[in-house]
Amino acid sequence: MKAIAILEFGPAGNLIELDIPVPIPGEQEILIEMYATSVNPADMKVREGLLYAGSGHTASFPLIPGIDVAGVVVSTGSGVSRFKPGDAVFGLMQVMEGGAYAEYTLAHGQELAPIPPGLSFEAAGVLPAAGLAAWQALASAKVSSRDRVLIHDGAGGIGSLAIQLAKLRGATVITTVSGDELDLVWGIGADQVIDCQEQDFAAILGQSIDVVIDTAGGLILNRSFAVLAGGGRLISTAERPDPVQAAAGDITAAYLTPAADPFQLAELARLTAERRLKLLIGQSFPLTAEGLRSAHLLSEGRLVQGKIAITIK
Repeated sequence: MKAIAILEFGPAGNLIELDIPVPIPGEQEILIEMYATSVNPADMKVREGLLYAGSGHTASFPLIPGIDVAGVVVSTGSGVSRFKPGDAVFGLMQVMEGGAYAEYTLAHGQELAPIPPGLSFEAAGVLPAAGLAAWQALASAKVSSRDRVLIHDGAGGIGSLAIQLAKLRGATVITTVSGDELDLVWGIGADQVIDCQEQDFAAILGQSIDVVIDTAGGLILNRSFAVLAGGGRLISTAERPDPVQAAAGDITAAYLTPAADPFQLAELARLTAERRLKLLIGQSFPLTAEGLRSAHLLSEGRLVQGKIAITIK
């Protein structure tokens, strides 16, 4: 089978095409013929080796990145009862295991949910990591209709879904974007939009925010403490918030990485199939070394709105 892998950690140019055997499922594993996947920030961290330093995990090369799965079950191990050959499934693999940049991959049942009618493989392939991150960030912050929620990078994969899910919870949503993205986020339900290239979100908002969902990290994350009222909540999907700033402002702050959850996956799929969630797919590339290199460079440069899809079939 064709797979896009790395033989050593490094830049996007290290992604190469390999021809390797189709994997054989173990007792609790499911072999999936891949139809689509997508590029996530975690894929870059895997490619660069950043997730392995100090983690206790040792990388095994060739290493196939990719955590979003969408495809059809080919076969299952003897211990699998929830899925059968022919089922259309999607889900989120563990970052350290990866393997989605390939024509076939192995997954576990608890990482998957059925693809419902009305949801394409391409849509299912971009939904898991971003959708679960948005869902779990809002749930962790206990967002309700009483809250004013600031979501950074509202035109990004996580941010765009977080806007829509926060609105479904009844919250008032403020988001930061660059100037050419204003109409896009108005169109998915934002109540207030701040052009971060022209405006200072901290100066505009003061201490008026109950919850911040940060997807950017760095200076934006650090300046977000200033807009939170006492008792506010800050969830970052980019990096760990500063505990000193959090304690000084009586703020609950946490770093979140999405975890596979079949119920949440099924709900995200249902909402998307019912057109209550709109997926933003900025660009699509084929499963080739050149395609994945281009996709990684675009993602690293934040040069695309929404998600980057990888089409396999």
